[in-house]
Amino acid sequence: MALPPSRAKSSYDDDLIDTYAQPYEPSRRHKSITLNTSASRQSLTTTEAEHPSDFKGVPVDFSRSDIYPPKPSQALPADGSWWRTALPDSLSCKIYLLTVLIETAVDLTIEGDLLIRIHEANEEDKSQSGLSTTSRKMPIYLTIFSLAHVWQFILAVDAVYARNTLQFIALAIFNALFLVYAIIQSTEVRLSLEGVTGSSGLSRIPVNVLLTALPIVIAVAELIYIGLGYKIYREFGWKVYKFLGADRNIKRMFAHYQIFQCFVKFDLFFWIGFCVQFIGLVLDKTDWEYYVTIIALPLSVVLVVEGYLAARYENKWMMISFLTGCGGGLIYFTYKFVKVLVLKRDPEFIDIYQSLTIFSVLSIMLLLITVTYAAIVWRNFGRGLKQQSTSSGALSPWL
Repeated sequence: MALPPSRAKSSYDDDLIDTYAQPYEPSRRHKSITLNTSASRQSLTTTEAEHPSDFKGVPVDFSRSDIYPPKPSQALPADGSWWRTALPDSLSCKIYLLTVLIETAVDLTIEGDLLIRIHEANEEDKSQSGLSTTSRKMPIYLTIFSLAHVWQFILAVDAVYARNTLQFIALAIFNALFLVYAIIQSTEVRLSLEGVTGSSGLSRIPVNVLLTALPIVIAVAELIYIGLGYKIYREFGWKVYKFLGADRNIKRMFAHYQIFQCFVKFDLFFWIGFCVQFIGLVLDKTDWEYYVTIIALPLSVVLVVEGYLAARYENKWMMISFLTGCGGGLIYFTYKFVKVLVLKRDPEFIDIYQSLTIFSVLSIMLLLITVTYAAIVWRNFGRGLKQQSTSSGALSPWL
């Protein structure tokens, strides 16, 4: 009986079988090596078995803990030095901080020189005909301007450490306001020092040279800030991505958190600036508002710290207290704004109401924005931002 074609064996199959059936010929290059596997033999586990029948009669050890779960990787030891954590590792950030430091040092030196000259001129005017309104307000304005430079440097260091891109943009706008203020201030300083020849200040550099150098330094620094802005934005965007991952919700909540923190820090400066002007230029020690305004200064600092901690640790009751304080601040600045507008023709307000109006309006606007973002940050409590940012190190471990 003939087999079907599919089952017929080809003639070359016998040759192939015979070839592999023969043992290998002994070779000098290949020698058999006898291994003693009894000492290193381990019990058969699920990962070593190739067929279910391999488990028959073989004791299986499921108690081994060195296979799964894997042990966590050991964290690198912390350096422990504060300055290594605070100093930036980016060249752009280093140039940025160096520029802010140089601008602050130069401007504070010029402002200090002008302040000494105005003080000497005021002493001379006081002995002759009394102080004019311009001479009386210029020391206050120069002090606020110097405070603004110090605050700018503090916020610049904080922006680099916190990787707050929005704060860099706000600082660039803040520095542009410095430029406008320096140009306006130069005219008033010239009026205050007009006809004064005996004051020398810290140096014997002419007043016109100092007043011209001040806006030039600020303008050059502003150009550097704008030039570095895009580079720092790209660097911080990548670093935040590495810290927080690709979760869009976490990144959006972190952006809201940074916006809130930025506005809170600028709130404090405008609050202090407004209160200092009112205390130094308007209020008298016999007025009850004098003492209320003095009390408001430390309370504003406490309120800002409370808002920062409330957002940082997602504390609901601290956020409620912060919003209540912001409501009180809105009432206070609205009252002051209305009072300045009503009394702007009075002798004590006629020469200073413009500055008080600007500071009160900016304080009210910043408070409204701060309250809005405080509510948004409060709504994000408990949604994973605190856990993700703390574990990744995106937030400062100091507070």
